[in-house]
Amino acid sequence: MTTRTINLLPKEEKKRDVKSVLLNVFMVIVIILFAAVILLSAFIFNIDSTLSLRLSEYENVNMKIQDQVNKLEVYNDFNNDVEEKKTIIEYLQKNEIVWSKILYDIGRLMPEGAYIKIFDGQGRALNSFLAEYREGAASEEGAQVISFSINGDALEYKDVLKLAIELKKIDGIERVWIQNIVNTEIPEMDNEVINFTINTFWDIGPFIEDVEQEQESQDENILDSELEELES
Repeated sequence: MTTRTINLLPKEEKKRDVKSVLLNVFMVIVIILFAAVILLSAFIFNIDSTLSLRLSEYENVNMKIQDQVNKLEVYNDFNNDVEEKKTIIEYLQKNEIVWSKILYDIGRLMPEGAYIKIFDGQGRALNSFLAEYREGAASEEGAQVISFSINGDALEYKDVLKLAIELKKIDGIERVWIQNIVNTEIPEMDNEVINFTINTFWDIGPFIEDVEQEQESQDENILDSELEELES
């Protein structure tokens, strides 16, 4: 026969320590936050290192680009200087040929009863006008630019008129104007001659066409240079 042991004492109730639980939970949260801060700091440091490296690379690339730009600017200045001198030389050569031809044409067209004492070529007037035209300060409409003036003597009035008519046949001359015509006595010959002064004016149309073509060429060169810089 078996016997059973019966505990008649009251059961002891386990009391939970709430403060310990809260403290443990707080410590876990603190540890998690600390670990998150460490991971975030490491991540930020890694990003900062990567960005610093890329920034250094960009700075190196920028320095190389700036060096290329400086070289291109030097080359462009040199090229512009060469083109400007080339234009001046070509203009001077062309100008010399023009005056030589004009003098030849005057001699060829001169009437037998007239001769020239003074020839005054007005190349500066044309240069000044073209410079003002390039800057937009002069207009082709109504412009009269003197080409050359001649002073001489003739035996008869008809020789002066004939010369004025013949001078219009010279290339580049648009207008001829008799500025002065007077009788002059020559004591040595006991005779009179007719002293005259004739002014001629350029046909500026061809010169303006050259200027406009030059400007268009310069604009095209600038556009080509900008496109090359963008493509590079």
